[in-house]
Amino acid sequence: MVRIDKKEMKMRKVLLVSLLWLFALTGRSQITFQFQQGSIDDGSLKTQMEDRIGRLLTEINAADAAERGLDVDANQFSDRAYSGLNQLWKNIRFCCEDELNIQPCIKDEVGFQVRGIPITLHPSDDSYKGSLYRELTVSFDPDGTITGVRLSLDNQSVSQILKHGSTVVDVRRRREILKFVEDFRCFYNEKNLPALKQVYSDDALIITGKVVMNRSKSDMGKGSAKVEYYKQTKSEYIKKLERIFANNKYIDVGFSEISVVSHPVKEGYYGVTLRQAWNTSSYSDDGYLFLLWDFNGETPMIHVRTWQPSMYGDHELDKSDLFTLADFDL
Repeated sequence: MVRIDKKEMKMRKVLLVSLLWLFALTGRSQITFQFQQGSIDDGSLKTQMEDRIGRLLTEINAADAAERGLDVDANQFSDRAYSGLNQLWKNIRFCCEDELNIQPCIKDEVGFQVRGIPITLHPSDDSYKGSLYRELTVSFDPDGTITGVRLSLDNQSVSQILKHGSTVVDVRRRREILKFVEDFRCFYNEKNLPALKQVYSDDALIITGKVVMNRSKSDMGKGSAKVEYYKQTKSEYIKKLERIFANNKYIDVGFSEISVVSHPVKEGYYGVTLRQAWNTSSYSDDGYLFLLWDFNGETPMIHVRTWQPSMYGDHELDKSDLFTLADFDL
């Protein structure tokens, strides 16, 4: 008769519990991804992209459960996508709770895109006040290399960007604008200074509104508020962002109320107006951004960025006071 002492029994019990926990964790984090039937031709490229998304989501879940960094194959990503995903992960972790994901494949001029993958954010501390339930967008080039992993814009914002395209070229350009607006927002969420340096032109005009209180002479009187505007160079703005990124655990930027207007004369220039909700671990604000995009080069560039507060004192900013294309000479 084989006798097992209490110490060995305890060790076996601990090992069994650990194995059961590991098995449950592995089963819970294994994700399968499939393209919606008919949205992309069957073939090796389809299978490759489905496999890469499934493996990516599986690794995201495993890294989130273990509270560690991501371990993904860099060869499956473009350099920018790989660094951007890791920067986003350092800022805020998330997981995909659906074991089976089925989404349509969107084909555009630069490759393929998958939108609407549901995820749950897991902030590192209680200071995060944004929504925990978001969606993920994964982009590919024509060869199936992952070119972007982004937190998606909401469906209403996507519709606002796409619905006014008047020609085939304009619709294509608006889809391109959608991608870059989404990328632009995520550059802040990722604290990605190199990408932001590239997206702003060297001579970019940056204007920021600041609410200033005018105090009345009487101690009993109430002060009135007004907005004063300050100009910054690109280098001044980037240095300011560098300090903000270093001093905050997370950056969460949300866009809504998006409108896109093509320049009436200058080909390839677009004015993008949107409402920005800016939230960090130490500061929050709400206001309107105007971006003047130039799509004539190899990569789109921003020549003008303005920000105006949505409220000053008890007054809401009048929409007629928003910056537009007409305010800037090209």
